[in-house]
Amino acid sequence: MAAKEKKQYPLNAKNMFGLSTMRWTVVAGSSLMTSALMIYLTDFSGLANAAVIVTILLAVGRFIDAVDDPLQGFIMDRSPITKIGKFRPFLMGGILVTTISAIMLFNMPREAPEWFKIAFLFISYILFSIGTSFQPDAAIRVTMTDNPKIREKMLVIPRIIETLAAIPFPFFITIALLLGGIMNGDNHRGFGLSALIFLIPFGIISFIGALCIKEGPFIKQAENKISLRDILKMYKENKPLWISQLSGILGGSVFPLVIVAVAYYIRWAFGPENFGTNSAIMGACILNGIIIGTLLAPKVFKKVIPVHSCMIVSIAAVVPLFVIFILNFFITIPMIPFFILLFLMMVVSGMAFIPGSLLAMEVMDYNRWKQGEGKGMEAMVQATMSFVAKAQTALAGLVTGAVLIAVGYDAVLYESEEFIEAGGTIPPELLNGLILVFCFIPVLLGIASALVLILYPLKKDERNIMYTELQNRFVE
Repeated sequence: MAAKEKKQYPLNAKNMFGLSTMRWTVVAGSSLMTSALMIYLTDFSGLANAAVIVTILLAVGRFIDAVDDPLQGFIMDRSPITKIGKFRPFLMGGILVTTISAIMLFNMPREAPEWFKIAFLFISYILFSIGTSFQPDAAIRVTMTDNPKIREKMLVIPRIIETLAAIPFPFFITIALLLGGIMNGDNHRGFGLSALIFLIPFGIISFIGALCIKEGPFIKQAENKISLRDILKMYKENKPLWISQLSGILGGSVFPLVIVAVAYYIRWAFGPENFGTNSAIMGACILNGIIIGTLLAPKVFKKVIPVHSCMIVSIAAVVPLFVIFILNFFITIPMIPFFILLFLMMVVSGMAFIPGSLLAMEVMDYNRWKQGEGKGMEAMVQATMSFVAKAQTALAGLVTGAVLIAVGYDAVLYESEEFIEAGGTIPPELLNGLILVFCFIPVLLGIASALVLILYPLKKDERNIMYTELQNRFVE
């Protein structure tokens, strides 16, 4: 029997292991920021006026990111190509900073003065933001090949492995509450210990993955270092960039809006005593939906270019949410149909990753096409994407926070014996407001995202011309 032929770079085993694990800290941190951080801060951290403070934090954080993310991208693009690559040194440093800061966020010093808690929270959050921006995974992938089919293979397997590795994270709240129960009901410690247990192994594996990858031949040092003029030119002339990112900040906000607001909804709509179990059910919906969607995407969109695929998923993802919104006018939605509809939404959301990532790589290729080799400005594009991703999570937190502030949200009060014995009930404005956050607003955003992509210029003909010319340059 003939020996099985070894796969060549970039699909060789070592490189694929690195591609499959280098984003684990980003996956872990983003999952916790979206699904657990806000409810931890408002309900379990001991921080006074947490809803107001978190809302301010998210707003201030985005102002800082607006300056910091482009600056980090500028630094990476101007950096020289070292023995281990242009972007890998930043990836390794980003993994360390992200891991440490994410652990800090879930270990608020409970006995410290209030001003110290707030300062601790802001510093941890800013460090987390910096750490994630210094992980240019998409820029690294672009250096490996410009073949769309190979890129798809470089995305599908790592995405599935990332999703499988992240199996515990949708159940983070459930596990944190379980550990809190073991520690005499101390849920604050339960969240802190869970963060340590989850994040340290992920940080170690991500760092090992970063050591395994190898940047490819599709990265060249420009004759002159990239200047601010080049950056301004890119933002002015790269229409695919700002069209795709405008669409991304709209459609990409749907998922975090659902995750953040649904955590509060299932706690109070289906009973706080069932919150641990229902969080696990929600986690299963997220996990299985994303895995199934990732597996379906290459088959469903086999003959569809990335921009058209993104338009389809932008609309399809919000259809189940629209059904929930309409049903809410007529009935109190039972738990099982509620979770089934959310699961369907998660399947479509899982399908969005592959075409969305391919679209981001097209944007980087467009820079090389228009501005010349060595000026792909991959890190600047990645920084823009990072800012958009953070803005999506921030929007979810801001809108949910606005609802909590408007109704005077007080989790401790709602569960107190005095409140229950006095016949207190959860304000209906809370549940109705949350329905608006994770149903009505996402429907509008999904439609708007698809409409924006109509303006995306790299349709079939121009896209083919771009890749033909880039390939000819590389051969020469």
